[in-house]
Amino acid sequence: MIYTEDNLKHLPSRNRASLINNCCGIRSANLIGTVDTKLQENLAVFNSVMHLGSDPALIGFILRPLTVKRHTYDNIHQTKFFSINQIPRDLYTEAHQTSAKYKKNESEFETCAIEKEYFENYTVPFVKKSKIKIACRYESEYNIKENGCVMIIGKIQMIAVDDSGISEDLWINHEKLNSIGIGGLDTYYTVKCIDRLTYAQTHQDSKSIYGAQKTTS
Repeated sequence: MIYTEDNLKHLPSRNRASLINNCCGIRSANLIGTVDTKLQENLAVFNSVMHLGSDPALIGFILRPLTVKRHTYDNIHQTKFFSINQIPRDLYTEAHQTSAKYKKNESEFETCAIEKEYFENYTVPFVKKSKIKIACRYESEYNIKENGCVMIIGKIQMIAVDDSGISEDLWINHEKLNSIGIGGLDTYYTVKCIDRLTYAQTHQDSKSIYGAQKTTS
């Protein structure tokens, strides 16, 4: 099937959203945890978390237009901190439920039965079951004029990775950590590592690193 710009305009809104949300492929699945100045917690699923650079260590994610209340956005502006938590395979149904429109005074940790934890020196909540937890400090934001979405940029303050999924050279194996991916807004995929290759150079074939690691692990 081929869909032109004109075709897309005439599709039913839900079908159009499903097609466009899915056509870019599988994305990372994360829960973002925040808290306001009154210590009211919030947790929300996001499929838009992205790496923005390693030095300085920056992470970004996209928020939908602020035409309605966005508790994640409000909390980050109040406290300047947020947590990013990788969603493991055994938590995807509870994580998905956080996308429901809960009231400000309802904690998704409680309503969606997701166990939380706190780390010393950080005021934001983390997801206890998550195998990768990242603490971020708000740095800046950019308004996307074409559709009103907002890109939030955070600076990494701490990364906690389960020992079972990280190698000596600090490579993270998402398959071992039971990480999952999101397709569109409602479809969840398991992760399988096909291979890990050497740094690509001109006129030289890349070699498998992961194959050697599998035989020794």
